[in-house]
Amino acid sequence: MAEISVRVDDSGGAYIALAEGEVRDTVQLDELEDAGRIAALESLLLHFDFYGRLIAVEVSSSASSALPPGLLDQAE
Repeated sequence: MAEISVRVDDSGGAYIALAEGEVRDTVQLDELEDAGRIAALESLLLHFDFYGRLIAVEVSSSASSALPPGLLDQAE
């Protein structure tokens, strides 16, 4: 099973590492049409590796509003 790590920083952001690898591309979800309707999208970023595989999800602010409490409880 893959090792997924969750880190929460002092500013309220979080980083969920799904796999090892160097980030090559990042997509901010605040640019999506539904970002105004779903508040969590405003702070989410998806990180992809060289092959276009999702390797991390970043929450730039208010991780406690965007992520389930059970996931935050696992944070390092």
